[in-house]
Amino acid sequence: MVETLDEKIKEAELEIITTISRYEEYAKTLKDTYKDVEKLDKKSIPLLGDLIETMESIPDLKIEPKIYILYNIYRVATNAKSYPYHRERNIQNLRRGMEILKNEKGLRKMNELYSLILDGKIPLQKDQETKIMYSREERAYKYLEVIIKGLLIDPTKYEPLYKQFIETDNLEEFGKYLQKEYEKLRP
Repeated sequence: MVETLDEKIKEAELEIITTISRYEEYAKTLKDTYKDVEKLDKKSIPLLGDLIETMESIPDLKIEPKIYILYNIYRVATNAKSYPYHRERNIQNLRRGMEILKNEKGLRKMNELYSLILDGKIPLQKDQETKIMYSREERAYKYLEVIIKGLLIDPTKYEPLYKQFIETDNLEEFGKYLQKEYEKLRP
């Protein structure tokens, strides 16, 4: 019994360390995203704030999708600064994408999709399963990237997909579709 309790204590201590580490990563990503969006377009800051507020209002939303959403906003903002001749269009797309992403039902669906993939409940293509090139978490991020990055880069094209995602009752089937869309999104 003592060994079991010692193991439980060690597990709990490791969980604390892991949780602190994830929240430190969240804080850093939030800070970096804020700085880059502010440099690109100060008028986008309220939209970023609204998105963060919505994410924080969902108590069961895992921290990993929050980090990943912010990370993609950061990447899109950084890339937008690199292409001054498309700057205005990129800013408009970023704004619209953040507006769309703050949909609470959509955030909950992303969280559910992320969990299903991590739990191995969404089957992947055979080559992905056999090669095991990525961890389940990385694959979950790739599926979420189709939605997040798509909305931030081309909200007009990806908003219908996002609406379909929100309304689907079969995330396993939709996950297969996202896998195909991810292949198209890759450079």
